[in-house]
Formats: sequence, C-alpha cells, structure tokens
Amino acid sequence: MERIAIVTDSTADLPLALVQELNIAVVPLEVHFGPEIYKDWVELTPQAFFEKLATSRVLPRTSQPSPADFERVYRKLLEEYSTVISIHLSSQLSGTYQSAVLAQAAIPGADIVVVDSKAASMGVGLVVLEAAQMVRQGLGRAAVLQRVQEVIGKLHTILTVDTLDYLHRNGRIGRAQHLVGTLLNVKPILQVDRDGFVAPLDRVRGRQQVIPRMVELAKERVGPGAAVKMAVVHANVPERAEELARAAGSVFDVKALYVTELGPVIGSHVGPGTLGLVLFAV
Repeated sequence: MERIAIVTDSTADLPLALVQELNIAVVPLEVHFGPEIYKDWVELTPQAFFEKLATSRVLPRTSQPSPADFERVYRKLLEEYSTVISIHLSSQLSGTYQSAVLAQAAIPGADIVVVDSKAASMGVGLVVLEAAQMVRQGLGRAAVLQRVQEVIGKLHTILTVDTLDYLHRNGRIGRAQHLVGTLLNVKPILQVDRDGFVAPLDRVRGRQQVIPRMVELAKERVGPGAAVKMAVVHANVPERAEELARAAGSVFDVKALYVTELGPVIGSHVGPGTLGLVLFAV
C-alpha cells in the first residue's frame, strides 16, 4: 500500500486544528521585524502579528525556507512514507517553491513531487486539504496528483486590500501595479490569476460595495448555485469575514467552508483589513 505524506508551507494559512487532524507537514517561512525573527504561525500568531504591526517602528519583511529546511522535512518523512507530495505558494510570489525543488533534487531516487499551486493563502490551503483528504480516503499517488491539478485549474481567489502600499512596498503587486495611487474611497478588487500573479480584477467606490461585488465576481466565475468548497480569509477583520461568508453562502451550495486568519507572512504583504474569498466548483 502506498503511504503518502502531504507537505505545504505556512503561507497556506491553514487552521492549526486541520493541520493536526489531517497530519499535514508545514514548513514555516519567517517574518523579520528588524533583528527579531519569527517562524510564521509557529512563533508568531496572526493576532500577535497584527498587534506588533500596529506598534512597530519597523515594517516587517519575510524570508522563504531554505532548501535545507525542506530537505530535513522530506528526509524525516521518507523514513515512514513512500511518497511525498509537497504543495506550495505560487512561484511568482516567492522563492519557496524553488527551495522545495532544490531539496527534492538533493535526495535522488526519492519519490518527491513538488507542486506549484499558483495560489496564495487558503488558495494553497484548499488544494492541500483536498490532497490530504484523498490520502486519508486511501487513494493512490496518481489519483491524488490528478485531483491536485484539477483543483488548481478550478481555483478562484478574489481579494480586496485596504491599501496597495503593502503589496507595492514588498514587490508582490505584480500585474496590479497601475492601480497604485488609486483615488481615495475607490477600493481595488484583485485576484491571483492563472499564472499565479496578483492582478487587478475590478474596483468599486465605497467600502460597502466591496463584499457584494466580490460575491458577484465569484458568481460570474463558477455560476449561481454552484456546489463549491470555499474559504474566507481576513487580516484582523473577523466581522467582515463573517459578512462575506454569509453573503457567499447565500448564492452557492457550500460543501465545505473555512473562515480563517491570514498569517504573519501573507499579512506582511497585504496589510490589515485585507479580505479574501477563495473557492472552486466541486
């Protein structure tokens, strides 16, 4: 019988209870506040991060895991598992995927598959959860990998940020560069596109229009009433997240819903007030 281990990185923003329940190995990125270094989700929780961000005189920066970090995890898992499937943050947003590829190459002969999710936060998370749930059901390597690629192809990530400054300053603004300097009270709606870049999707005037428009854009992509698996993610705005979850739940047949916080690394790049809707049709 195949024994398959699922690995991801901390930018998947998976709730810790699910990580433990589904036995998912998570390799953390790091957040730097000046000389202080914290492992994402391990040494710094989302709540603690946003509290620190509000009072810190220095802005955070982030760093990816090294190939050696991945290699240690892979070697440990290979003592027990025959296959490692490692699913990561978009290669257009971080060098994390490349670190995993280098670690794979350092263990010749091992059955390690490294996957570029072309997604971020719970976009990665939904792919990882699908893979882990299939492994739990006893499906084999080929079926799991096929489903992973199917979900990546169906995934839609729609987000809004309070300000584009964080994305711009951290060099993650990608194809939304021209929105910098958007007029006051005009709220950008962004996406993670099929290539794994942050890209513009729409803009609305006034905060109250954001959630209805995000839901409408999602409905255009998967169809009203579609059966979906869905995540709502937020950066220190839980009430807005619940509002978005209710609004989306009223137009889709939601088979699975996860409402979770953005972790410190993703939070460093998008800033407080960010709200995201991630879903795929089942």
